[in-house]
This record gives sequence, structure tokens and C-alpha cells, in this order.
Amino acid sequence: MAKGQNYATLRTGSRIKNSFSMKKNTFKYYYNLIKEFSWADFKLKYYGSILGLFWSFLKPFLMLFILYIVFGLFFKSGIKNFHIYLLLGIAIWNFFADGTKAGLQTIASKKNIMQNVKISPLAVVTSAIWHSFWTFIITLVVFFIIFFASGLTLGVNVVFLLYFVFLLLIFVLGTSFLITPLHMKFRDFEHIWDVLIQMLFWLSPIVYAEKLVSSSYLKWYMLNPLSRIVVDMRNIVIYQFLPEPKQIVITTVLVLTIFFVGLHIFKKHGRALLENL
Repeated sequence: MAKGQNYATLRTGSRIKNSFSMKKNTFKYYYNLIKEFSWADFKLKYYGSILGLFWSFLKPFLMLFILYIVFGLFFKSGIKNFHIYLLLGIAIWNFFADGTKAGLQTIASKKNIMQNVKISPLAVVTSAIWHSFWTFIITLVVFFIIFFASGLTLGVNVVFLLYFVFLLLIFVLGTSFLITPLHMKFRDFEHIWDVLIQMLFWLSPIVYAEKLVSSSYLKWYMLNPLSRIVVDMRNIVIYQFLPEPKQIVITTVLVLTIFFVGLHIFKKHGRALLENL
């Protein structure tokens, strides 16, 4: 780790010691803890980088360029406003991939701080994902600039987009709570997750429409909450209609199930696994 990174890490630990003398297990305690770690993650991520924050939205646009060339020009997807369709899917996907990856790595990277300051592993994982979430919000802002510049307009149903952004955040948190204990126990799981992430990319309607999936497999395909969120957010933003209430309920139930199962597993095993790192 670079000298500047060491300094930032030590400074973060010092600020935590000074700032969290308040009563633990309160909302203010967790809020300040998540805020401090999120800010530290932001500074460390771009430490020594010439372009800095610009990399956060350069990545999705590089993906957009490559995938648009392949699926928009070579294979002719036939989807109207394919660049908008694709960019929204990439933005959602990058948040899921980057958020779960950050949640996976954060415990090991902050092990020294957590050994010196008794803090909740749950808050540490949440802070890593919170940093990725704000990057996602910045990407969404850029997406809407391109959306309006393309001559498109939004319908009144766009207010419901906030609900699906919330569901996406909860889904990323729940997934991270599920997989982080596996990484804490089996360090090779990070490499396994890289493979699973690649599989999930192609098993989600990022570069193609879900209608291309055979009807005999579609009901199983749509059990993937990420697929449902991508489809629903595109319907709201691009096609200006809401999914049926039944579909919204199914998506919500799937996301909340993953969240609460992941939360239970992490709270049960997280502290014990941390002591054995």
C-alpha cells in the first residue's frame, strides 16, 4: 500500500476513535461510521489517479462503446434508441458488480482498523456499497443528460423510478451480506465471484431484451431480481409505463428475501469470521 494510502487509513482510524465515543448501536453511531468509511474509500480509490472521479463514469461509457459496436452495429439488435437502452442497463449492472465486489473486499482491507477499533462489520460493508451507490447516482445524472440530448422525454411514471433504485440498493446490500462471509472464510471465493459475475451479466437482459428468452425458460429467468429491476427501470424511463402491481410485488418479495437472509447470515457469522482473518 502506498504511503499516502497508509496515511489515509491511519487518519480514518483516528477519526473513528475520536468520532465514535458516542453510545454504540444508535442510528447516529452507524451513520457517522458509514460516512467516515465511505469518504475514506472515495479518497483511496482515486489516490494517485490523474483522471480521478472521471474514471467512475468513463468505465460505463467504454462498455457502452464496445457493446454498442458489437450488438448495435454488427448484430443489429433492432432495439430503438439502443444506446439509451444499453447505457441504462450498463449503469445498473456496474453498480451491482462494483458494489458487491467492494463489499466483498472491504473487510479484509480494513482488518487492521477493525482490530484496533471495535466496530460493526455490517457498517463497514454498508459503507463500501454506499460509496458505489453515489457513483451510480452520478452515472444516472449523466445518463439523463444523454437521454434528453437524444430528444427523448419522461412520463409521469418516472417518479416510481426512485422505488426501483431503492430496491436495487437493497438487492446489492443483501447480495453482499450473503457472499462476504464466504469470502471471509474461503479467500478463493473472490475468484469464484468474478466468474459468477460474468455468468450473471449474460444471464441478465443488459445487452438484449428479455423477450429473446424462450417462453419455457422465461419464468425461471425472471427469478433473477436483477433482471426484473433492469426491465422495470427501462419500462419506466424509456417506455413510460409501470409494470403490473403483481410483478412489482414479486420483485419486492425476491429482493427483500435476499436482503433479510443475507443480513441474518452476516450478523450470525460476520464477527466470528472477522476474528479468524
